[in-house]
Amino acid sequence: MKFLVVFSLLAHFGCLEVHAKAPDWFSDYLKTYPGCEQELLCAAGEGETLADALTNSRLEIAKFFQNKIKSKSLISTSFEQKGTNIGNASFEEWANKTISEETSELISGLEIKKQEVSGTKTYVLMTLNRKTTADLLKEKIEELDIENVQLFNLNSRFAYPKLMKNLVMIQNFLERYSLLSENPMKLKIKKENVQEKINKLKPIKVGLVTTKKQLPIKLNHILVEIFSSLKVIIVPQKLSPKYSLKSEIQIGEEYFKVEGFKKINVQFRLELHNSKSELMGKLSALSEQVARNSDQAIEKSLPDIKDALLENLDQLTNIKFVD
Repeated sequence: MKFLVVFSLLAHFGCLEVHAKAPDWFSDYLKTYPGCEQELLCAAGEGETLADALTNSRLEIAKFFQNKIKSKSLISTSFEQKGTNIGNASFEEWANKTISEETSELISGLEIKKQEVSGTKTYVLMTLNRKTTADLLKEKIEELDIENVQLFNLNSRFAYPKLMKNLVMIQNFLERYSLLSENPMKLKIKKENVQEKINKLKPIKVGLVTTKKQLPIKLNHILVEIFSSLKVIIVPQKLSPKYSLKSEIQIGEEYFKVEGFKKINVQFRLELHNSKSELMGKLSALSEQVARNSDQAIEKSLPDIKDALLENLDQLTNIKFVD
């Protein structure tokens, strides 16, 4: 299997002139640096500066993985078919954000093997060790699988968003791992295990109680969207539901030297209580914003709050949640 990645940034004045200035090894680095076919992923990049050349090389390694992997999330499609999806596109965006960050970390092990300045351009050859990268991917997959075992054993619907995210990440890492290693990996928790749990979910009613500052309408919509996808129906507290969510927004202002603006910390807290008013679990989200007033800061913090909710919903399961 060959792992050949080539990048060429063409100047505005034409392809021939650029290649005429490029070093010989730049266009034929497979012969220049042994190991690119068997042990290493290689990428050649160019730019106006060394930093530009390095950036372009890293992009090409990332594109190598992206171009080889065309499949979409194996989780979200199946869950949507069953009518249970954690925020539809917003969930996929949330999961892909972490995948992107993890992939960036993955290619941080790139090493410069050759560099040269020719004319106004800088040229570099970078390599990524296949075995080292495969071992790193295997470690990440195993860590996520162990976490999934713990989440799965909670037997709570509030653990499903993180389970789903982890499964999406595992699938992406497995696809990358399969490009680098022929050794198969077995998972303790599979998509089918989680799907079976979700299929058995029954709707439950939960009351929403706000303290101090009233929640903005958009935040209410976020809560309804996330919880309804888990078949948790938010209802008025006057209906005496079995469970209640106590929510609170706290605002903290700090000095900011730009006139007319403030540095504002928005903290959103959420607690789950049962019918005996026992605390079952709690979570919080903190977002730092620069805004003219607290209402504007809250508005700007909503994406951060939504991500934090999806990431930490399993924290609402400190005590056994009876579905």
